[in-house]
Amino acid sequence: MNKIGFNTAIQKATTPLPGSVAERITYKLSVKKKYEGLSIVDFFLKAVPRSTEQIWLDKLDSDNLKINGKSITKDYKVTAGEVAIHQSEPKTEPPISTNINLVYEDDEIIVLDKPSPLPVHASGRFVRNTLISILDLAFPNKIFKLLHRIDANTTGIIVLAKNKIAANLIQQQFENKTIKKTYAALVEGILTDDYLNLQQGIGTEVLVGGARKIDSSGKIAQTKIEVLERRKNTTLLKVTPLTGRTNQIRLHLAELKHPIVGDIGHKDKTYFENNPFTYKTDSLFLHAHQLTIVHPTTKKEITFIAPIPEKFNS
Repeated sequence: MNKIGFNTAIQKATTPLPGSVAERITYKLSVKKKYEGLSIVDFFLKAVPRSTEQIWLDKLDSDNLKINGKSITKDYKVTAGEVAIHQSEPKTEPPISTNINLVYEDDEIIVLDKPSPLPVHASGRFVRNTLISILDLAFPNKIFKLLHRIDANTTGIIVLAKNKIAANLIQQQFENKTIKKTYAALVEGILTDDYLNLQQGIGTEVLVGGARKIDSSGKIAQTKIEVLERRKNTTLLKVTPLTGRTNQIRLHLAELKHPIVGDIGHKDKTYFENNPFTYKTDSLFLHAHQLTIVHPTTKKEITFIAPIPEKFNS
């Protein structure tokens, strides 16, 4: 498909935005081992930290909270592996950017330049206003298999497979850490070192608002940074994540005392206590600039580049 055809299909699928019409959303939440034995209400208070007890009691009273499709009472104790299901009241979703650009497409893969804010997949307040949902609406006869993700407020390269075989071959590259990725990041302050290799553990626990935190007992994450340009009060960096932990670039740079420009929640640790993880505007200066994979059919390395947004120069 050419870029004009792609843009036309995206525009049609997002006018109006899918999430601009109020609908009930069905949520499914699997019970992890660490929650086993909790009452159904305590489970949700742990799993959804910003919720209240009354929310879950009201859902139980109206039979709008079930386990594996079966009605339960407030005394029910959850077991690992069970799936809790409930529906929201009819609601709209926050607006997102639909300026999705086609970088490359063939029979095996499609490569996109994702805008901000735009979540890649359903999470939290976003179900229909996501990249995957929009692609499914725009191209109902095509298959898109998500291979990796970047944050809703991070712009840049996303690669999706168009069949199971291609997905498996590329997924193996991510797992084997043979994928080459570089980001552009504009951070607060002036870095004195030209090169740094950052290594810190990152916790797996999802905090209030959807954030993560640096945790010495967590999984080790490694990020290489190189100074590209020192400006008046900021520094432009080339960032190479050598591991793929959630939020690792944002966390590592904030821990270095040089948070990414616009990353309010990793500069102020109390921000996410009262605000969602996805910022409303294109405020974050983090861009997935370049990605190299071995093509699943040709077996040759192929590199994709998403131009650095103009906002980095303003």
